[in-house]
Amino acid sequence: MPSRLFCVPFLLACAPLVHAAEPACPTDGSLDPAALEAAGAVIGELRFLRRNVFDTDLPEENRALFRAANRLHRLSRESTLRKPILVEEGDPYRHRLLQESARLLRATEYLRDADLRPIACVDGRVVVEVETRDVWSLNPAISGSRRGGESSFGIDLEESNLLGLGSRIVLSRRGDADRNSTALRYRNAHEFGRWRGIDVAVEDNSDGSGFLVGVEQPFYALDVRKAWSVRIDHLTQVESFYDLGEEVSEYRQRNRDLDVWWGRSAGLQDGRVLRWTIGLRDQQRDFLPSRDPELLGPVPEDRHLAGPWIGLEYIRDEWEVLRNYDQIDISEDALLGLRFNVRLGRASETLGGDRDAWWTEGEASRGWRFASGDLLRFAGQYGARLEDGETRNLSVGGDLRYYRQTGTRRLFFAELEGQYGRELDLDNRAYLGGDNGLRGYPLRWIGGESYARLSLEQRYFTDWYPWRLFRVGGAVFADVGRVWGRDPLERPNPGLMSNVGLGLRLSNTRSAFARVIHIDLAVPLDGDPRLDRVELVLEARRAF
Repeated sequence: MPSRLFCVPFLLACAPLVHAAEPACPTDGSLDPAALEAAGAVIGELRFLRRNVFDTDLPEENRALFRAANRLHRLSRESTLRKPILVEEGDPYRHRLLQESARLLRATEYLRDADLRPIACVDGRVVVEVETRDVWSLNPAISGSRRGGESSFGIDLEESNLLGLGSRIVLSRRGDADRNSTALRYRNAHEFGRWRGIDVAVEDNSDGSGFLVGVEQPFYALDVRKAWSVRIDHLTQVESFYDLGEEVSEYRQRNRDLDVWWGRSAGLQDGRVLRWTIGLRDQQRDFLPSRDPELLGPVPEDRHLAGPWIGLEYIRDEWEVLRNYDQIDISEDALLGLRFNVRLGRASETLGGDRDAWWTEGEASRGWRFASGDLLRFAGQYGARLEDGETRNLSVGGDLRYYRQTGTRRLFFAELEGQYGRELDLDNRAYLGGDNGLRGYPLRWIGGESYARLSLEQRYFTDWYPWRLFRVGGAVFADVGRVWGRDPLERPNPGLMSNVGLGLRLSNTRSAFARVIHIDLAVPLDGDPRLDRVELVLEARRAF
């Protein structure tokens, strides 16, 4: 026994000492990402280059108005910009994480663009420059109308980057002859630390009050291993039925929802991510008739679904940064890898609901880049309930988008969008009109359960940058569409609808709101006398 005990310290003393490899830079001085990773370099410094709304170093932007706007705007704080970034000083250099961090920054409401890149490597430590460009984040708005001798008004004040902290706050006040409403909402994805966020709202209405509270830690990045969310929604809203673009009736909707879920993942493995989630959903919808006698009409049936659910999400890590596709001279992050997310739940009367039912919902997306350079993107979603052996509220929809470069600053675009619906809940009625792609027609022109629309568009992107505020583009387009299925208002179906037209696009490069302003002139082709010969469309959208 003594001899054995003697061997232990002897072996320890004689064992070779193992040192961790010291970080190093590529021997040739290269800043190539693969070379930095192969050399074992680490992040030495995150150096922030925060650019204001206007670049006053440029003579064309060094104007009194632009300088005043920069002074009034609170620049995003460095601490705010650090929170979405997935790397810190001392971490191994991983270029994939820099790219994903840039996508997370570009996805915020308060930045127009962001980029992370290595600019130096000294003694194995990489200096990474984080360049960001802020946008104007304060949006005041006043609206009003008068109809039938009655007036309505609305005041909104929205700030998407409060004090440079990345917080979004909205204060609104609305009123008409039948209802007054005051609402306040606050949201910050990093309120309780990195990626632990909050979303809260309170409202005070003449016909009741409500609130919303949501706290979550989402699957914010591909390699995140766990996530959770708790959300309670007790808000009210007024919804309307439309016919030929005119509001013909309305109803009041009260939401009483609880949604709690927890998720786990093994992270990113071989370019793929698989996530499992389990949750509990208590969803209650109470519907009441309008307080306005002139807008009385159909009221959806109350429903209360309560029970557990399970979900599965899959993501293939294949991204591409686009430019001059759906925006003008702005980086567009496109996930081309397969992604799908499905959920299956069971609602039960024993848990407080008003029915026993199975329900399922989900969405999927995929992109394909062909050898010719053409791009095809698909996005789809579905939802349904199974009650007493019958399918209810079945909805299956999809959107197929095709892009083909036809010149240095020209792009041909085609979109096929549709939805099949059967036994839809009355509050899920589908509409087709100027608000979803049929530009020669008023908003919400015709409703039903199913619809299909095809749009063809030749897009033009220019270098014109008037007043250093808007990037300018244009389009020549044609749209055709149709609606099918049950109409709760029993209105006649106009059949096939079509239009041609041309439009001007103004890409708002300085504000967090109204990303692309559309000014379209569209001519309907079906000869309906209820339509204007030329429809003027002026609206703000998120894309071209």
